[in-house]
Amino acid sequence: MASLYIDGSKLLYHLDRIEDWLKGFDVFPVHVEISPSSACNQKCILCCVDYKHHKPAFLSREIFLGLVEDFAAHGVKSFLLAGEGEPLLNRHVPEFIAKSYEKGIDSAINSNAVLLKKEISSEILPYLTWARFTIQSSDPKKYALLHGTKEEDFYRAVENIREAADIKKKNNLKVTLGIQQILANENYDNVYEVAKLSKELGVDYFTVKRFSKHPKNEYNVPEDLYKQSMEQFKACEALSDAGFQALIRWNQFEKQCVRNYRQCVGLPFITQILADGGIYPCCMFFDDPTQCFGNLHGKSFADIWLSDRRRDIMRHIKENIDVDKCMTYCRHHSTNIFLWQILTPPEHINFI
Repeated sequence: MASLYIDGSKLLYHLDRIEDWLKGFDVFPVHVEISPSSACNQKCILCCVDYKHHKPAFLSREIFLGLVEDFAAHGVKSFLLAGEGEPLLNRHVPEFIAKSYEKGIDSAINSNAVLLKKEISSEILPYLTWARFTIQSSDPKKYALLHGTKEEDFYRAVENIREAADIKKKNNLKVTLGIQQILANENYDNVYEVAKLSKELGVDYFTVKRFSKHPKNEYNVPEDLYKQSMEQFKACEALSDAGFQALIRWNQFEKQCVRNYRQCVGLPFITQILADGGIYPCCMFFDDPTQCFGNLHGKSFADIWLSDRRRDIMRHIKENIDVDKCMTYCRHHSTNIFLWQILTPPEHINFI
């Protein structure tokens, strides 16, 4: 299996987009994160959008198909179905994934896998670039606590992931399957067991990452909690072989969220679509209508992206928002680090 890189920015591979941006052109995002559903079948205690209370909303088939056309026409390269709730609660997701594949757009999904029945896996896996499933503990009781659900969900998710891995192998599919754990107060001593379970289920990789706190959420994790998991991290890495990778997000754990950038400059390259149709710069502003670029129930994605309102909001965030008060380890963090090096070059750049 080729090496995976999930602990940083891949914007380096989109230099044409960066060059246009540096010239002052309007550039469409390379990647879009989409919430097909704001409802969820679980209530994770560490959910980053817990403050929104998961009021149910679902993107319509019409909006999905409109997004496919706009993404294809304007060079959006990929999207991730994740966000506010469980994507598979939206019945239009399989069709959206298939249509996007036909247009050459890469797609991925984050899911708790409880609803990932065998027929759903067979329908979506041939068209996905990757799928990542969340398992916060290998112990059913701890799983139920962390995921805010019943123990039965653990067994259902595990079996569904196992079947998905079997479907991939039997059909020689290219989709990459992974399991993700977020290090928390209740599972820091259970990392190795989740990694071992991941390998047993037949997925391609396991990863553990640091918790990211939204200022409006109450749940929090000490910055140095990872130090109590160091031996487990090393044991996880020893599980890696030709068919499986255990990926520890060392860049997050060993470095505090120090922002060498003074402005959020990565907003043009990644954006967020919520289940109510609103398009937002990032998850810091999901509950702030003044930071909404526009809504897909009234305009197309392209029209909203090319609007003065979107430009004005991005300019306001860039010039007025204190990035040190944003969410830790936010989605734009690695992209901002990369772009800030371009915008603020050091002396003597020709001495490479």
